Amino acid sequence: MFRELSRRLRQYAEKDGRGYPDWALRYLPVLRRFPHRPWKAQCLLEVGANENGLARFTGAQVIAIDIAAEHLKAARDTQKVLPVVADIGALPFAEGTFDAVVCMDTYEHIARPHRETANGEILRVLKPDGVGAIGFPSGAASCEAETRIRTAYHDLCGGTIRWLEEHVDQGLPDGAEVAEDLRAKAGEAYEITRSGNASLWAWEGMWRILMCNWPGRGNAIAQVLLRWSVPVLSRLHFGTCYRALLWIRPRRRGQ
Repeated sequence: MFRELSRRLRQYAEKDGRGYPDWALRYLPVLRRFPHRPWKAQCLLEVGANENGLARFTGAQVIAIDIAAEHLKAARDTQKVLPVVADIGALPFAEGTFDAVVCMDTYEHIARPHRETANGEILRVLKPDGVGAIGFPSGAASCEAETRIRTAYHDLCGGTIRWLEEHVDQGLPDGAEVAEDLRAKAGEAYEITRSGNASLWAWEGMWRILMCNWPGRGNAIAQVLLRWSVPVLSRLHFGTCYRALLWIRPRRRGQ
């Protein structure tokens, strides 16, 4: 009986991706700040596919690119995406194709020179009046928080978290450095601004709860409570933030 209750609770929590609120903390703040426009009428690109991405949170069809076919399969199984196997450094699209380009939590998985190439490609495929958003974990405090989560997970499960190990291998991007490269490549066409995404204490606390689910020990009730807390958590960006969030917006005339 308890197993069936846990299954139903987890199914409810995960029905729209918010039962794993890390995804909601990535995307909901981004969507709130996009210009108000009907998503389904836009040509949208997500660079770096996952099973709870831009398509899940907008309800619109999205072209999703990733170098790994298994990531695209997971995205296609849960969302309305057109999957394209491609490298972030060589996007197979014409110049000025997309109204919006979103790239969340991908730069920390690629090498520093490739990040600079990716900046140029994202700018290239944006329409002149298009908007882009690039987010990634950044900074010494985020690195230290990830180390604590990696250690806690190892102590709890005896294993490793693959995506966190990739962060160690590549090193977390520097938000100011990536923003400066974007500005240099954008020239006078786009304005580049930087803000934070997800208060660090909220991100770390959330993952300490979610770790219990991965080995199957825990806690569907906590997952439901996290889902209910998403509207609040996704608005918390004060203090030190886990992610740097870079915005690409067309410059207004006269700027």
